[in-house]
Amino acid sequence: MTSQEYTEYERLTHEMELHFIALTPQFMEYCENVIFGEEIEDLRCYCFPSIMTNYLSHLYQKLSHRIERLYKQVGPEQFPDLSKGFVNLLIYLKEPIVRENDLEYKAENFVYWRNQILQDPALAHNGSFRKYLVAL
Repeated sequence: MTSQEYTEYERLTHEMELHFIALTPQFMEYCENVIFGEEIEDLRCYCFPSIMTNYLSHLYQKLSHRIERLYKQVGPEQFPDLSKGFVNLLIYLKEPIVRENDLEYKAENFVYWRNQILQDPALAHNGSFRKYLVAL
């Protein structure tokens, strides 16, 4: 990404993380890394819990809409890497929304998070993640 694209990114997203802090700084960092062209293994699984929680679902959808608006503001001719980064992030963000009624998708994510909880018992004490232990 060119320095002009970084500058445009900073301009477009100024203080945006404050609006979405409930989605956790780590998740927002993953999103930013995708925009900068990095592949984040399992990001699609990290998106899933946000869409499954009432409050976070609303916030998550707001983030998705915000990224979509930013993508439309960025000219792909002038900022090709930034435009591509927004598209890549939108693919990750939209998947749980589009597949919310897909039982196979839900089962995959429940298995993933159950395994994460078994590896990190601290997650089991988080009310948002306990449901993954009970559901299986």
